[in-house]
Amino acid sequence: MIPFICKYCGKDTSEVDYDYLNGYDHLSCALESDKKAHADDYDHCVLCGVETSYKRNTHIDMRHGYIEGAGQLCPNCYSRGTEHGAIAVDYNTILGTPNDMELGAKVRQLYWENKK
Repeated sequence: MIPFICKYCGKDTSEVDYDYLNGYDHLSCALESDKKAHADDYDHCVLCGVETSYKRNTHIDMRHGYIEGAGQLCPNCYSRGTEHGAIAVDYNTILGTPNDMELGAKVRQLYWENKK
């Protein structure tokens, strides 16, 4: 008789539904082992494939260039995708400028300051 023993945790798997097994091992044990084995691997850019500076186990809130639903981007691909030809104007500047002509001059000044 073949022993139904999980090689990761050493527990009997003979009574476990086969949907939760990976061979004779618990699926959760096998996935956890695989996750630990690749925890020190670095993520790759989902567009160009270059290795990024972030490890796979780094939380997405601690990354720059991660797009939920897509994955990690390298700095080059992320900056290419975020260049939309726009500048940010503080709302206090907009509300505090009495007329459109002065506001236009301030926006143009901000544009040239950011171009440097």
